[in-house]
Amino acid sequence: MEDAGAYRTRVREIIAVELQVQAEHVRSGVSLRRDLGMDSVAALNILFAAEETLGVHIPETELEDVDDLDAVVMLIERHLPRSAMGTIVACPGS
Repeated sequence: MEDAGAYRTRVREIIAVELQVQAEHVRSGVSLRRDLGMDSVAALNILFAAEETLGVHIPETELEDVDDLDAVVMLIERHLPRSAMGTIVACPGS
């Protein structure tokens, strides 16, 4: 079973790939929109990559207020099926 740190790392990798930035730039307190240039298309790509990688379904409407790594991790973990807790697959693009 993966711990919260493993999910955080995986989500960080997904965001970095989709925003085309180095993973170390994706951290707490950094605005995905203002600091890293996430737009609505990039937000959807992050959502789709998380769905594919983590086996989670998140309604698109829940992305509107998500703007940093911590918020994305919490959103994904809230929707993560308990049966998928140990089945993370490789991050797309890695």
